[in-house]
Amino acid sequence: MGLNDMETQRHRLRRLRILQALSQNRPEPVGDGLIAQVLRGDVDLSFTKTNIRNSLDYLSERGLVIITLRNTERWMAKISADGVDFLDGLLAERPHGVAHPDEF
Repeated sequence: MGLNDMETQRHRLRRLRILQALSQNRPEPVGDGLIAQVLRGDVDLSFTKTNIRNSLDYLSERGLVIITLRNTERWMAKISADGVDFLDGLLAERPHGVAHPDEF
């Protein structure tokens, strides 16, 4: 697997981990700081504020999360119904940019 492929897999897995973290607090929104704290043990995925916000933006564009607050200090998001269905394997089409729990 090349460097680009490894980075792509890290992005996909980071997005999955964020979805799973949001699912744990459902239906309440979660801040980017709390996401970083919860996932800090997964050092290979580099859960920086920038990476978390980029991932939340991507997941929002795919309809898997709803960003409830977006400003320079803090972002908050919650998992959408489609995000829950994705984690449960119920979406007809899986977004290619997000790893699926079945892959692990």
